[in-house]
Amino acid sequence: MRKLLLVVMLVAVQGVFAAAEDAGTLSGIIYFTNNSPDNMETFPVELYSRNQKRRLIASRANADSTFKLSGLRPGKYLLKFTWPPDRCTLWYRVNVPEDSKKRIRVIMDAACSSQNGKIQDLVEN
Repeated sequence: MRKLLLVVMLVAVQGVFAAAEDAGTLSGIIYFTNNSPDNMETFPVELYSRNQKRRLIASRANADSTFKLSGLRPGKYLLKFTWPPDRCTLWYRVNVPEDSKKRIRVIMDAACSSQNGKIQDLVEN
């Protein structure tokens, strides 16, 4: 019985590592056309289900204005950027294909002047 349990556990662990290897990564940088704020670490980056009902993963930009969301299953999502505190919210449709290493760029201040709150297609760079 112990051997069977051990085999089942090993198969389950291998499945988790295989799923992690196949998972997609969405990373990028948040640009500003004018001076970048000093508090980039407070800028949330969130991934939602396509219907906006469920937040799936969240991160923040780092001091270099970059972000990374890892372990993503292939699929269609909504990506949300927020310029705190409540200055602007940007929503983008994004498709994460299998084995994706997608890298994007968002020009926050320019996009906020025209897209605040609207869902837009993500223009990939």
